[in-house]
Amino acid sequence: MTEIRRTELLSAVAEALDEAGAPWAWQGESGAPERWAAATGPKDLDIWCAAPGDWAGKLSDAYAAAQVAEAHDPRRLCHVSVAVETDTGPAVIDVTHGDLRVGPVLLVPFQECRVDPETHRLTGAAATADLLVRPVLRGRLPERGRLEEARSAWACAEPEDRRGLARRLTEQLGARVAADLIAAADGARPDPALPRRARIRLAARSLAPGSVAATWAQRRAVIPAGGSAGPLGLRARGVVVALVGTDGSGKSTVADGLRDRLHRSGLPTSPAYFGMARGNLPGVALARRLLKVGSTTPSTAPSAGPAGDGGSDHAVLRRVAAWFYAGEYVWRYLRVVAPAVARRRVVIADRWVYDLRESPWPASRAARFAELLVPSPDILVLPDAPAEMIHDRKPERSLAEQAGQQQRFRDLLAERPARHAEVVVDTSGGSADPLAPLVAAVVRAAHGPRRRPR
Repeated sequence: MTEIRRTELLSAVAEALDEAGAPWAWQGESGAPERWAAATGPKDLDIWCAAPGDWAGKLSDAYAAAQVAEAHDPRRLCHVSVAVETDTGPAVIDVTHGDLRVGPVLLVPFQECRVDPETHRLTGAAATADLLVRPVLRGRLPERGRLEEARSAWACAEPEDRRGLARRLTEQLGARVAADLIAAADGARPDPALPRRARIRLAARSLAPGSVAATWAQRRAVIPAGGSAGPLGLRARGVVVALVGTDGSGKSTVADGLRDRLHRSGLPTSPAYFGMARGNLPGVALARRLLKVGSTTPSTAPSAGPAGDGGSDHAVLRRVAAWFYAGEYVWRYLRVVAPAVARRRVVIADRWVYDLRESPWPASRAARFAELLVPSPDILVLPDAPAEMIHDRKPERSLAEQAGQQQRFRDLLAERPARHAEVVVDTSGGSADPLAPLVAAVVRAAHGPRRRPR
């Protein structure tokens, strides 16, 4: 694993935003970026940028950043959030682009946001909106140092910008809330009840006829996460990661490494086995006794399926066994996987129902039946390496057989059957951090839409 320092990441973010060419600024009080770089928790690094850019793509290419939130409806706050694994835990970067808003409430149009080009800090009315109005609308009064900065920026703001902010606050939040906010900017002691009253006005604005559709579309972000919050503080869901590949491809190594990395990021995991070669599915031993084929004890050597030593001499039984396995897969998903997903855990599954395409009866309708009833994994993972290296690890089968099966798994990934992503992990030892894209995919699936756009 390549250790990423937050100070390095902070510089990379600034460089990516500079290259985008649009004005941008650190949000929050003075020193916020430096405190973020020294922190160990998932607190956001908040940034404003006049226009969207490809900064997230550049971070993803360089650091395997996972996009965990985005909103592009111009009727509400537009932003993109990414998470990056660092040496002190997951770090979150949130970039607002366009107008400075809180939800549907317009604070300052992007054309009126003034930025100090030397310090990349908002100035004037935009700084007051960021330092004072934004935290109040989010339910809290700013701390003393932040409030003093807001007042200083207000005193230096252009009169026209001050009038514009006051007018927008009055139109959207009502005269009383707006007057209290402006009074606080002018030096008055803020009313402790101001955040509650401002939040009520914000909620009313969010449910207004012109905003309710956008609010509903972003309901996962609008409604507090509560008990559904993951380690990043965002609403999270369970994720199913299925590893496929021929024997020797590196499934166990990838599974162990992924589990350790996710635990470091605070994501709980659960294991699941969906193979059939060792007879580990429940009821297989009983089925073999009843069908009088194969061994009734798990074997360390691969086999064709429940027919075991019988091979082609038991064609009818192998057809029946395929349907038996399909039912077992459905039962295993309901018994093991679904409860773990409901508890918002990451299920790391060794193999998946796709094994039924080849064994025990190739092209059986049972395979299609199982794939219809068992939900697709969120992420389908293929550990991969040169065929000779795979064969050296597991020489029990021929090189040609292993290479052919690994190619069929590559073809499976090309079908894009997963709900979020298909990931190939290099297990040859030639990559500095082969697990980074997989970890990012899991984090993205835990916080993103239920399905990716097709």
